[in-house]
Amino acid sequence: MNWRGASPHMSQFEDLTWDDLHAWAGSRIVFRGRSYQEQGYVSDLARTEDGALVAWVGGSNRYATKVGMDADGKPDSICTCPYAINCKHGVAVLLEYLERLKHGRRVPQAGAGDKRLGLLAGEDRGGDVAHNDVGRDDSAPTRKAADGIDAGQAAEDLDAFLRGKTKAQLMGLIRELAGQYPEIAQALADRCRMAGGDAKTLLTRLRQEIRAVGAEPGWQNYWRGEGHTPDYSGIRKKLEVLLKGGYADEVLTAGEELLTTGTRQVEESQDQGETAAEIIGCMPVIVKALDSSSLDGADRLSWALDAVLADDYGICEAFAEYLRQPHPQASWQALADRLLARLPDVKSFKGADAFDRGYARDRLGDWAVHALEGAGREDEIIPLCEAEATKTGSYQRLVGQLVTAGRYEEAERWIRKGYEATKEPWPGIAAGLRDQLREIRALEENWPAVAAMQAEEFVRRPSRKAFTDCREVAERIKAWPTVRERLLDYLETGVLPWEREVWPLPETHLDEPAADPNDCFPMAADLIGIAILEERPDEVLRWYDRLPQQSLGWYRVNEDEIATAVQDHAPDRAVAIWQSKAERLIARVQPSAYQEAATYLRKAGRVMARRKETEQWHGYLRELRQTHARKRRLMEILDGLEGVPIVKKRH
Repeated sequence: MNWRGASPHMSQFEDLTWDDLHAWAGSRIVFRGRSYQEQGYVSDLARTEDGALVAWVGGSNRYATKVGMDADGKPDSICTCPYAINCKHGVAVLLEYLERLKHGRRVPQAGAGDKRLGLLAGEDRGGDVAHNDVGRDDSAPTRKAADGIDAGQAAEDLDAFLRGKTKAQLMGLIRELAGQYPEIAQALADRCRMAGGDAKTLLTRLRQEIRAVGAEPGWQNYWRGEGHTPDYSGIRKKLEVLLKGGYADEVLTAGEELLTTGTRQVEESQDQGETAAEIIGCMPVIVKALDSSSLDGADRLSWALDAVLADDYGICEAFAEYLRQPHPQASWQALADRLLARLPDVKSFKGADAFDRGYARDRLGDWAVHALEGAGREDEIIPLCEAEATKTGSYQRLVGQLVTAGRYEEAERWIRKGYEATKEPWPGIAAGLRDQLREIRALEENWPAVAAMQAEEFVRRPSRKAFTDCREVAERIKAWPTVRERLLDYLETGVLPWEREVWPLPETHLDEPAADPNDCFPMAADLIGIAILEERPDEVLRWYDRLPQQSLGWYRVNEDEIATAVQDHAPDRAVAIWQSKAERLIARVQPSAYQEAATYLRKAGRVMARRKETEQWHGYLRELRQTHARKRRLMEILDGLEGVPIVKKRH
């Protein structure tokens, strides 16, 4: 970070708008940072010599945070939290400063030896991190230390500093740091015990912490900017300490408890996956422990596979990746035998109403195939898939293996058998089998048959992609003009393409799709999508105008896309569409909806600016202010659109 200097009054921050903050950190992080500031989590705010801000920010932990401006005049921050840069803590610090500036409250100068600056300058930020702000809107730039030096350079400087110390000086330094920082004292005590062969105490504390952290589900109220995300960073550090001490088996023991407790916690949490992300951050440590544990090769694979099979929330992808790595053939041999022995004991559910039609058995079968491949027993794979296909409906897996082996005729027989068995109870499987038959026809270069199947898929599920796929194949056989006309005619009238007098494509010998009695013709939303695809703005507006405006959501219409498609052809219509969309969002009376509305208002403003309608634009914003004067958060959004700084009050 190359923060520029500033006056004692920190004028570099005064012109920031809410738009600037959202562009810097993303709407979600701004909402959460604002909540932290409003709850009083920012303490000991101070100014630094380089014109930045530094503070402690509380919450689940206390972090040192520094905020400044980069060379382009945009906010930039670093923090000792796991995410490290441009986080909610940085937003909270900046908002706390602006609040003090607004009320004329003094911000003191940070001392030269401020502990927070030392923490920020010396923190090692290498490796993967988990953080409460996973899922933010933008990617993070390269991490640097607070004084603009790369963290790697800071580590080299630290090494040089330590090499220059005597043993006595180093011991004194360690004692001093342990006295100042309880976590360092605890980490040193743990290492002492492990050096003496006692890992039991650390393991006990670790398991207690897993139970404590996993006791309360995560939750988030993004409207109010409130919530709780369990912090697993301490657990991860203890796992790493145990592993580095040579206690891989103990890490696996703790890992089993972590998976059990964490899975239950994720199941109970309502936070869009943030709790799961915290737990996922611990998994690479457990994978490393598994690979260096006392278990033999086959038991390691079984341990990883059991974790994957029990995972319904995507927590154990690290173990799935471990299973995809090379392992000794003997280990795969043993695992394959174990899985083949387990398969008959896993029941598959039958019947059209069964929600789970053998999902557990299918997953086990997939890994059995993988193990057979690793064991070099490829000749057993197709017979296994044939036996399983009729039990669980896993026809697609069998067909895929047959196609890979070049056995197209057998694959087609199984496709037709599977299609008849699944088209009523499990139409998703039947659709996959149709796709596989189309792939076989493409491998055979039977393009008329491929085009005919693509046309049928378009009728089943009209979309721009299906239209494009059909065009690509029909153009190969010079049939596209007629096919295109018939497909568009179907969307308007509901008459199936092959029922017209002229249809240039052959029969597919699968069930031809019939017109759905629930479909409403003309299918205006799909006609709009294709008109956008073909860049025909007149047709876009023609079909858009035929839709009931009060039911646009029901018709799956993307109004933003429509306005974008017609903005050059009919700018007045584009502006009206964006404004209408924004006004409906504002009516929800939610801060997140206000921010979404701002994106559409901003687009409308750009079009009006190009047409030199600046006065009309500001007049429209004034009308919004008058209508919604009591919505404080909306007023802030409108300030941002007009470039009004956060710290200035409107008159």
